[in-house]
Amino acid sequence: MIGPIALLAGLAIPIAQAAPDDYDFELEGHYRTRAHLFKDLYAGQEGDGRYMTHRLRMEPTFNFEERAKFMMQVDVLDGAVWGDNQSQTSTALFAGAPSATGIEGTAEDTFQLKRAWMEFKIPLGVIRIGRQPSDWGMGLLANDGNGFDDLFGENKGGSTYDRFIFATKPLAIAQSIAGREPSDFPLFLAVGVDRLVEDPLIQYHGFACEPGLVEGVDDGYSAACDSRGDGVTDLTHGITDDRLDSQRKDDWWVDGDDDVMEMIYVLIYKGEGLSVGSSTMDLTAGTYVVNRMQPETDSNITIVDAYLRFMWSGLYLEAEALHIAGETSAIALPGAFDAYAQVADPLAKEADIWGYVVKGGLQGRLLSLIMEHGYASGDEDATDTAFTGRPLHPDHNVGLLLYEEILARVTATSWTESAEGLWSQGGVYNSRYFYPHIRWRPMDNWEVSAAYLVAFPDKPDGVRIRCAEGDDVECAIYDAEDKALGTEFDIGLKHRFHNHVDLTLEAGWARTTDRIPVENYGLNPDGKFFTLQSRVAFLF
Repeated sequence: MIGPIALLAGLAIPIAQAAPDDYDFELEGHYRTRAHLFKDLYAGQEGDGRYMTHRLRMEPTFNFEERAKFMMQVDVLDGAVWGDNQSQTSTALFAGAPSATGIEGTAEDTFQLKRAWMEFKIPLGVIRIGRQPSDWGMGLLANDGNGFDDLFGENKGGSTYDRFIFATKPLAIAQSIAGREPSDFPLFLAVGVDRLVEDPLIQYHGFACEPGLVEGVDDGYSAACDSRGDGVTDLTHGITDDRLDSQRKDDWWVDGDDDVMEMIYVLIYKGEGLSVGSSTMDLTAGTYVVNRMQPETDSNITIVDAYLRFMWSGLYLEAEALHIAGETSAIALPGAFDAYAQVADPLAKEADIWGYVVKGGLQGRLLSLIMEHGYASGDEDATDTAFTGRPLHPDHNVGLLLYEEILARVTATSWTESAEGLWSQGGVYNSRYFYPHIRWRPMDNWEVSAAYLVAFPDKPDGVRIRCAEGDDVECAIYDAEDKALGTEFDIGLKHRFHNHVDLTLEAGWARTTDRIPVENYGLNPDGKFFTLQSRVAFLF
């Protein structure tokens, strides 16, 4: 389920020369505006905080007889705040030309060509090449970020990779080789390669150098810092030194040691409309395996992600679980390593990260009752050699406030901009949660939804999540009393009219406990938060 590619693999298609206009042009996408209102989000906030954002998304496709396609994704004014002119007018009262400024207060590109790729059939299957979306399962690891498919909130950026991937039906190939008529058994195999980083624009050392240290005299002497080999160190640098584009050597693209590559392997069974007695059943099950490597940092990471979806007579079960394991010395973010550790490589870490989500219940046309439970492993000490914490993908939205706003702002403020890679970005972070929710469709094109969220910490670090007595971690201070991180109630109303216009109105109320030190990060010290959000979208 890497996008639609696995579903397009089929039998041999003769290759033909296309006439210049022998293809169809298709255009999909949407324009949406989303409004946010927050009450008591920040400490000392006076009145309600409000803002609105734009997004125009266009996804054109050039399709030649379903045999070859070229596709793009273009975003215009994505996240641009309504009415901001970025101080372009000296007198605000006379302003009239709004800018493309995002909620962070910085200018955004008005026009963004985010994805462009081709897809074509060959006798053995389908090949896709280019900068393309990646999607698997429920989107805990790879999430394309397309559409409005979340119970509450909406997608942000999605997963995009420069990828070459080949997908096929392995049983059909084996049957063809054996001279048998190929069956339509829905088992798909995909193999691909992603090129993630050509040059990371960071001079990786893995050790620090101090000049003037003498061999045999000073404990800090290292031959790696002695470029002249005269027994006295002469280099000066920290574990990592930033460098600029202008400092790239002419042959930067030749250096393969700093490249980040990954191999991907997918095996998935997708059975739809399977006969079970007098009813039908849908069953999807598969595994997504990723091996990511970077020689310079001794990184070799393996990710295994398993997925299951079952639907029969209104009974629904869906689950995804992932594990990230391996060795790396690439996490050189401030606060993520001990620069003074007396070890050969202070950046060396062993990854052991877990995450999962399970959903189950009754799913019908009029009413759905679902219990959802999820988990993202945490890391109580980011500076040690064990790297165990990673949030779930931020486009797997759970609620409107606790993860999406509160923990997102706590992690961003505590880690600061230089360690952005450690932010939660709104994803499920260092916790396990329970999220029962209901959807009711009283009539065509109307849907009412409600949800309750409660979350519990996994490995408190004492900074972003406080420790309490009984936690299975070592903390300097155990100053929290509550077991839970907080609770949240969400309710929403959705309506589709004129076939193309979607209207959504959502509200959420959350209360955090003393587990989250909101007062340390400028948030409302009462720990009570409210939001009202709406979206109007035209889909085409």
